[in-house]
Amino acid sequence: MTIDYSDNPNQRTPCVLILDTSGSMQTATSNGGTRIRALNEGIKLLEQSLKEDSTALVRVQLAIVTAGGPQNEADLMMDWTDATHFEAFPLKADGSTPLGRAMRIGLQIVEQAKKNLNQSGISYTRPWMMVITDGEPTDTNEEWAAAVRECREAEAARKVEIFTIGVEGANMSKVAEISSKPPLQLEGMKFRELFVWLSASLSAASRSRPGDKLELPSTDPWRHVGI
Repeated sequence: MTIDYSDNPNQRTPCVLILDTSGSMQTATSNGGTRIRALNEGIKLLEQSLKEDSTALVRVQLAIVTAGGPQNEADLMMDWTDATHFEAFPLKADGSTPLGRAMRIGLQIVEQAKKNLNQSGISYTRPWMMVITDGEPTDTNEEWAAAVRECREAEAARKVEIFTIGVEGANMSKVAEISSKPPLQLEGMKFRELFVWLSASLSAASRSRPGDKLELPSTDPWRHVGI
């Protein structure tokens, strides 16, 4: 997709969210809701937080890829959208967890985003890919291995910054395969706290220059710390 940047030539910080929307995200929580409801509330809060930040509003770009859902597929649910135009929409949980396929779509659109930005003469900081999952990938062993290899290679080549978040009950050893950085585990259903952190982190990234060393906010408000 070609994007017209003529009305906003600011530097961009692209971030693609790879979201597990499999049937297990319908699991009930202690407060009477479900994981998918908590995830949707968190994404809405991300929209609000970004729109309250005048810099992030014109510099952060988001895309959303889901694994599972009513179509039981890995789908690009939202192509690259500037924060100023981002409107959260409800995700529905169902089906299996084709997480590897979703990650490969994420890597593909990251490269497309960089191509579009370069063609338009827009500078950008290193794109982010945030993977949030609560379960076991249902890809074939070959699909999963290929997706993990591509993620590791892209990260090593500094093409993308990958963050992996396991929801409570996730197979964290599997999640740990995705990135060279250790995965983080969400404490309880603290999706709101997670997306507040993401907004603050993207805001910090959007204020940096390409190549700058970035100090991110603490993950303590939402991260599960094992004994």
